[in-house]
Amino acid sequence: MKNKYHNFSMLAFLLLFISGNFTYLYSQPIESLNRMKESVKYLASDELKGRFPGTDGIEKAAVYIEDAFKKYGLKNFNNSFRQEFKVTNALEFGTENNVVFETIIQRPGIPKDKLPRAKQNWAISQDYVPLAFTENNSVSGEIAFVGFGISAPELNYDDYAGIDVKDKIVILISDNPDISKKDSPFLQYSSIRYKATNARNKGAIGIIMVKIQGDSMNVFERPEYVNIGKNSGIVAIQAWRQSISKFFPKNQSLIELENKIVASKKPSSLILPNIYVNIQADLKDIKSSTYNIIGYVEGTDSKLKDEYIVVGAHYDHLGYGGPTSMKTGGGKPQIHNGADDNASGVASMLELAKLVAENPLKRTVIFVSFSGEEMGLLGSSYFVNHLPIELNKISTMINLDMVGRMKKNELTVFGTSTAHNLTTIIDSLDLIDTVAIIKASDAYGPSDHASFVMKNIPVLMFFTGLHEDYHKPSDDWDKINFPGMVWATNYVYSVLETLGNNAERPIFHKQEAAIPEKNTEREHGYGDVWFGIIPNFEESPLGCKISGASPGSPADKAGMKPDDIIVKINDITIKNLHDFMYEVRSHKAGDVLNVTVLRGKDYNEKIDLKVTLVLRAK
Repeated sequence: MKNKYHNFSMLAFLLLFISGNFTYLYSQPIESLNRMKESVKYLASDELKGRFPGTDGIEKAAVYIEDAFKKYGLKNFNNSFRQEFKVTNALEFGTENNVVFETIIQRPGIPKDKLPRAKQNWAISQDYVPLAFTENNSVSGEIAFVGFGISAPELNYDDYAGIDVKDKIVILISDNPDISKKDSPFLQYSSIRYKATNARNKGAIGIIMVKIQGDSMNVFERPEYVNIGKNSGIVAIQAWRQSISKFFPKNQSLIELENKIVASKKPSSLILPNIYVNIQADLKDIKSSTYNIIGYVEGTDSKLKDEYIVVGAHYDHLGYGGPTSMKTGGGKPQIHNGADDNASGVASMLELAKLVAENPLKRTVIFVSFSGEEMGLLGSSYFVNHLPIELNKISTMINLDMVGRMKKNELTVFGTSTAHNLTTIIDSLDLIDTVAIIKASDAYGPSDHASFVMKNIPVLMFFTGLHEDYHKPSDDWDKINFPGMVWATNYVYSVLETLGNNAERPIFHKQEAAIPEKNTEREHGYGDVWFGIIPNFEESPLGCKISGASPGSPADKAGMKPDDIIVKINDITIKNLHDFMYEVRSHKAGDVLNVTVLRGKDYNEKIDLKVTLVLRAK
C-alpha cells in the first residue's frame, strides 16, 4: 500500500467515523474492521477462559496467532513460530503442611512448665489454608491477637502499640476497621501483604489471617501464584473464623474484639493466654510452558533488511482473575476475557502483519505476541535476553497494548523521547486535527516496551486509555470501539512504514524522567514521594531486585544500577517489592534514606547509598 493512498483512505475513513456514518467508501477499512473484530471476538471469548499462561485457553490463542502468521506468509526463526519459556502459574499443597494448637490445662499448685497440654490438629482446606506468599518453614510460639494488624501513626492508630509480638504468631483480621467507607484513610493499610510485612517488621514469625465479618468471611482465599514478593520472610496461613474463635477467652471473643475496634477505631490487642501453636507451611510451585509467538517479514533493501523493527502485543490475560483482578465483591471466580487488554493489541498487530506482508518495507519487521506480560513482563524480558538476532540490529520497538477503547478521539503514544526523531515522525503523520495524538515521553511504564527500553532500544507504545472495565470480567468484545481501533491501527501503520523505510534509524536517547503524578500506574501505592526504581519481576531470595532506575530520579542520582538488589532501607529489612513499597510510602519528601544494595558477581558487594525522596507531582 502506497503511503499517499493509505493516508487518503485513512482520512476518508476517519471523516465518516467522526460523522457517525459507518458506511465506508473504501473496502480496506471495512475489511480491516471485520478482521480485527473477528480476532477480538475469538481471543476474548469464554472458550479461551482468560488466556492465562500454561492453560488450554492461551494455547488456543497461540494457535490462532500462529495460523494467522502462516496465512499472511510470515517467516519464522529456527523452523518454528514459537519461543518456549517456563512460568510458575499455580501452587499446590505440599505434603508437610501441619498446624497444631496446644492449650495449657490449668491445675492448682502445679508449675506452668509441668502443666499438661491438650493438642488440637487442624485440617487443611477445612480449618486453614496456607497463604500464597508464605515461607515454606516451621514456626512455634505464643499467639497474639493484633486486630487489623495496622500501624498508621498519622491516623493515631497502631495495633502493635503496647504489645510485644517478637517471636510470636499473630492473628489479624483482613481489610480495615473503617471498611464501610470507600474513601477511608485506612484503605491504604488493607492489603494482606502490607500486614504481613508490618508483622514481620514488628518481630512476628508467623501470621494467621481471618476474614472480617461479612458474606465471604468463611470463604478461603485461593493460594494463587504471585510472582511479586513470593519471598515474604514470614509463615502465613488463613484460618476459618469458627476454628480460630475457639482459642479466644470467653470474655474477649473474636467477634466482640472486632466489633469494639470497628466502633471505636481504637486497637484492642492481647496475648491469648495459655495457647501455643506450631505451623508448618508447604506450598509447591507448578511450572508450565508458555510461548512467545514470533514471525517476520524480510526487508526489501539489501542493507537495511539487516536492521529490524519489532512490533509486539501481549496475548495473555488473567484467566479467572487472581491477585491483580480489579473485580470487587465476593462470589465465584469469573473469566476475565481481556478484550481490550490485550486482544485489541493482538488484533491490531495481526492487521499490521498482513499489511506489511503485502507491502514489505526496506527494514525487516518482526512481529511478536508475548506471553506472561500480566505476570511481570516475563515474555518480553525472555525475548530480549534470548533474541534470534543480534540486539544491536533492532532499531525500534512498537508496542500495542489496549488500543480498543478510543474515546474523545484520542490516541496516546508513549516513548516519544527515546530517540531524537520520534516526535518529529509522530507530528508529521498527525494530519487530522479531529483526532488528537497525545505524546508522552515516559517509556518505563508497565508493559512490554519497558523490556526493550532497558536494553537501550527506542520504543513507542500506543494506547487508547484506561477504563472502568480494566482487569475486570466486564472487559468484553462488545465494548470495543472498532472504528477507532481501525483508525489507530492505520496510524500505527503510517509510523511503522516511515520507520521501516527511512534511510536513518532512530538513535536511542536516554531521557530524564519527569516526576510522576500521584496514583500513576508506574509507582502505584508509593504514596506522595518518588524514589524512582524500575522493578524487576524476577524473584530473588536475597531482596528486592531492580531492573534499573528512571533517569534523573532520586534512585538514579544516588547511583543505583540495573540488577541491584535492595536488602535494607534504614534499619528495615527489604525482602521483596512489597516491603520496598510500604517502607518508601512511610516517608516524606526531603527524607534521606540509607539504602543498602547488593551488586557485583554473585552479589558479593554490599553498597550503602543515600536516596533523597522527591515529592510526587499533583
